[in-house]
Amino acid sequence: MSQDHNRKQSVVFFSDIVGYTRLMGKDEDHAFDLMKKNLEIHTEILGSYRGNIIKELGDGILATFETVPEALEASIEIHKRLQSIPDMQIRIGLHCGEIIFDHGDVFGDAVNLTARIQGIGVPSCILISEKAREQLPFKTDFNTQKLGMFRLKNVEHPVQLHAVTNPPCAIPKRSQILDNIHFQEKNPWKFWAVLSVSFILLTYLIYSILWNTSVWEKDKSVAILPFTNLSNNSEQEFFSEGLTADVITQVSKIGSIKVITKDAVEPFRGPDLPLDSIANTLGVSTILKGNIRWIGDKIRINVQLIDPSENKNLWAETYNREVSDIFEIQAEIASEIARVLNSNLSAAEKDQLNKAQTSSFDAYELYLKGRELYSLYRKQTTLEAAELFKEAVRIDPEYALAYTGLANAYAQYLYFGEGDQWLDSSMEASAKALAIDPYLAEAFTAQGSAYYYKGQNEYAKISFEKALVLNPNLSTAMGNLATVYFISGDLAKSLKLQSKSATLNPTNHLPYQITGWIYRVLDQFNEAHNWIDQSIEIQKDPLSYEQKAFTYFEQNKIQEGIELANQVILVNNDTTSLGFVAAGTIHFFAGDFEKAAFYLEESLRKKPDYESDEYFISPVYLSYIYKTLGKTKEANVLLDKAISIRKETLEDFKEDFNLWLDLAQLEAVRGNINQASTYLKEAYNRGFRDDFQLVNNPIFKNYLSHQPIRSLLSELQKKRMEMNQELQTSDLLRNK
Repeated sequence: MSQDHNRKQSVVFFSDIVGYTRLMGKDEDHAFDLMKKNLEIHTEILGSYRGNIIKELGDGILATFETVPEALEASIEIHKRLQSIPDMQIRIGLHCGEIIFDHGDVFGDAVNLTARIQGIGVPSCILISEKAREQLPFKTDFNTQKLGMFRLKNVEHPVQLHAVTNPPCAIPKRSQILDNIHFQEKNPWKFWAVLSVSFILLTYLIYSILWNTSVWEKDKSVAILPFTNLSNNSEQEFFSEGLTADVITQVSKIGSIKVITKDAVEPFRGPDLPLDSIANTLGVSTILKGNIRWIGDKIRINVQLIDPSENKNLWAETYNREVSDIFEIQAEIASEIARVLNSNLSAAEKDQLNKAQTSSFDAYELYLKGRELYSLYRKQTTLEAAELFKEAVRIDPEYALAYTGLANAYAQYLYFGEGDQWLDSSMEASAKALAIDPYLAEAFTAQGSAYYYKGQNEYAKISFEKALVLNPNLSTAMGNLATVYFISGDLAKSLKLQSKSATLNPTNHLPYQITGWIYRVLDQFNEAHNWIDQSIEIQKDPLSYEQKAFTYFEQNKIQEGIELANQVILVNNDTTSLGFVAAGTIHFFAGDFEKAAFYLEESLRKKPDYESDEYFISPVYLSYIYKTLGKTKEANVLLDKAISIRKETLEDFKEDFNLWLDLAQLEAVRGNINQASTYLKEAYNRGFRDDFQLVNNPIFKNYLSHQPIRSLLSELQKKRMEMNQELQTSDLLRNK
């Protein structure tokens, strides 16, 4: 491995808690709690701005960023967050330069200089070097004040420093900086400690370069294939399934490792699998295989981590343990994967891995059986799963994950139309889980799902975000949060999560479909076609064909779009209403009302309960077609029922822009353009961003010159430009 391979120009970030040593002398427990809270806040905020935490240095944190604006955004946000925490003030230093990355650490002159810059600051300040300030764009929202040149100990040349003046940053006086430099020179122990760490790291790097040839240089990713049950008892199959899922969950807690979801690895079973092909399909560099055998009251678990491209073993282990050791085994497997892939575990990640789920193996068995039944997503099995989760918490009332399973089951039962009272039960169960374990990502995910079902998107968003701070690869939370961002109109954030979700679950068509949908709304049509085509390759979902047709229409390729209406019926041989809805919708937007009516009427016949479905779009488009054809009576019947069900639903779900958009279309069909405009504004306020639904919609064709609609189209165009700019700034387009 060459040194140059690990050198990179980066923005170095250093922060530490002011007065932490003094606080430790007064109250160690309080000081430790502050340090833990500080790490949680840094982890959450730095991750949002592509910051990479390298290590914790006691009360300090070392991180790197790709750009200075991202580093400053994160730094200011951290100071804002810490304002509400008593006894908590930090100082931050930023500098740019060439640093050496190796074994999860960084070092070099830039690291040492940044540490010194941070160390001479005052509470709540951000000090940046001249080199960092030069990397700010000409037009920027960041304000700085020049402090002058300073000579820092063990730094050869004077350093020009600037203070960031954006609120709530403190602005140090030059005299304060000079006093701190003088104090450093008299009390250099902290910086000698940093330099000692750097020396150790440098020694380690030299050793790695000259003598160690087994350093993992590929991307840190793994697919954990379903564990094989070697026991003769087929009833133990649930245990091997549960073990697979739990090991995946454990590894997903390690932020630096990409781990494929359980759903994506499910098809890959058997002893003689083409591992190189599986790795290529799932987009990973390593694969973990395993099997489990019961030997009396003990278990034997064999695991093997493989590099499929080189066809070699990276690590293997056999665990002969008591069944009560199952959680320790899961943590050990995850830790070993991290070790082999050179992923340093943070203190928070170690805490998460070593957390015991339950002291009762009987309760754990019930939980696994309940989770297996729940995953079938059927009404009866969901009820059976809930009973098993209840039994698990009866055995162990402190079993937080079992309460989480119960919360999910109750929320899922609502999906089957059993009434809103189940949401209260779901919320209560997730609250109990969080009371037992306030850092349980799965519990925040269950809580977020219940909020989402209740139509409280902002609360749902907060819960899902908390889940991802605790477990950055938790695919359920990621997908749900991406959906909430999508329907709230925050397309840039949704796109970031959707594209990551696609890498974690590459056999699920939905992240590809929604990513393509977002790119279409943003007028990035090549990207839209690319992602939607991948979605169709995985699953021929009618909605993907519809979105691809819309993309063609926006490019004025009308015939290509119309051809997809035939494909969605022929390719899918769809016997449900969905294919007919998509085909009818495509023809409707193409202006072919005869064919649109044929398919939409067929969709009504395929869905006898359509009148009670507030999201069924066929009555909206058919009402316009009927009115255009002079079938006023038929149109009014559809209009009255469609408006009634949507207004009734809005009493509980006011945040769903789709309902407001549908009402706008229905009122426009009636000719009530002022009321339609009011509904469109409400839709926009709640996240509607797709101007295609106005410009290309036959319903609004004669109303585009109406002043409120013209204003709304202008707002949509402006919002689209802002979101595209946000994507370019975050460099997301290069990570698709």
